[in-house]
Amino acid sequence: MQGHLYFIMGVSGSGKWTIRTNLQNQEIWNLDFLKSYVTREMRPGEENGDQYWFISKQEFESGIENNEFLEYEINHKVAYYGTKKSDVDTGLKNGRIMLKEIDTKGLKQLSENHPEFKQHYTSFFLNVSNQEMTRRYLERHPEGCENDIKNRLESASLERQQAEKYCDYIIDASQSPEQVLKEVLEIIKH
Repeated sequence: MQGHLYFIMGVSGSGKWTIRTNLQNQEIWNLDFLKSYVTREMRPGEENGDQYWFISKQEFESGIENNEFLEYEINHKVAYYGTKKSDVDTGLKNGRIMLKEIDTKGLKQLSENHPEFKQHYTSFFLNVSNQEMTRRYLERHPEGCENDIKNRLESASLERQQAEKYCDYIIDASQSPEQVLKEVLEIIKH
């Protein structure tokens, strides 16, 4: 049985983490959440291998040179984030349903550099308005600085444009988390 990969994307504060958490509570026996390789510093409470694989910038750039990444990007002008080909290949060969959070720039890169891979993945984008995005961000990060919000809003504009071009589905994430989950499950079970 061949596996399949679902890419989840969305603007900051669109509920990607909520969807991930809600999916973990579903009884989908062969569902895996692929971890990104990142170069940013660990935040308090994070552990290597829990949600991300933390590697050095030098290690990441060596992986780029050795063509180890299916996609990678510098997110929010801060750090590299990427998906290793070997992780995806293993899941596909083992018949796993994989969910992976990426940036729309990463999906664009994947679409342009690996069009032969399209049969192995489906993508969906969670969208909320700028006003809702800012509100949700400030709820999570009350100390958030204006410059960070500005960078995220600029990124959101580009992400929305790329989502319209490259994503298979765009989901209104302003709906209740239950309704968003229902739509995501319909995509996965289709």
